[in-house]
Amino acid sequence: MYKLLFIDEEQETFDHFKDYVDISSTKDKIEVLTQFPLEDKDELIHLIYKINPDAVITDFMLNDIKESIEYNVPYNGVELMEGFLAIREDFPFFVLTSFDDIAVGHSDDVNKVYIKNILHNDKEESKAKAKFLDRVISQIDHYKAKIKNAEDEILELIKLRENGESNIENERRLIDLDSFLENSVDKKYSIPKEYKSLSNTNKLDEILNRVDDLLKKVESNGK
Repeated sequence: MYKLLFIDEEQETFDHFKDYVDISSTKDKIEVLTQFPLEDKDELIHLIYKINPDAVITDFMLNDIKESIEYNVPYNGVELMEGFLAIREDFPFFVLTSFDDIAVGHSDDVNKVYIKNILHNDKEESKAKAKFLDRVISQIDHYKAKIKNAEDEILELIKLRENGESNIENERRLIDLDSFLENSVDKKYSIPKEYKSLSNTNKLDEILNRVDDLLKKVESNGK
């Protein structure tokens, strides 16, 4: 089951999105969660972490029609998305908008911006509906596969470290993978603290220090 979090300032749009999912071929695979935008963007980002969805879909204009909320929302969906992706890179996050030109102009990734009329219950658009949800599910699967591959690789690199076979490039890759996993949902394969340092770099520094000492001795004997 894929858990999708839908963010909008209108209750009516929540209903439209749920209807949209219900008539899709993927309805049995999807659980829809809804959330109004909060006044503070960082607070909403923290809430998304707490909810822990598989993907987030948000409206672009979060402060436009406020029939369901009474407070001001000082950010749009693209700003919310980019704030979240700055912390969790490559996470499946999508923006729906009626103002596609404006939204695309705000986003660094136009592939994450979609026209909101896909939610209209028009049978002629059913194929387009399926394509959007299929894309969301595909991005979820890709993201989870990336996490799984990183977990597998990090375990192999740790084995090399424990067997004394790791080189500097392995060490750097280990830390890069750890940075990615620390920002992912599942942190159980993050590098243990004792493996955080670049041991081979330390060994290289030790060798260079010994070479310096040797050169000093050679120079001293030559005088």
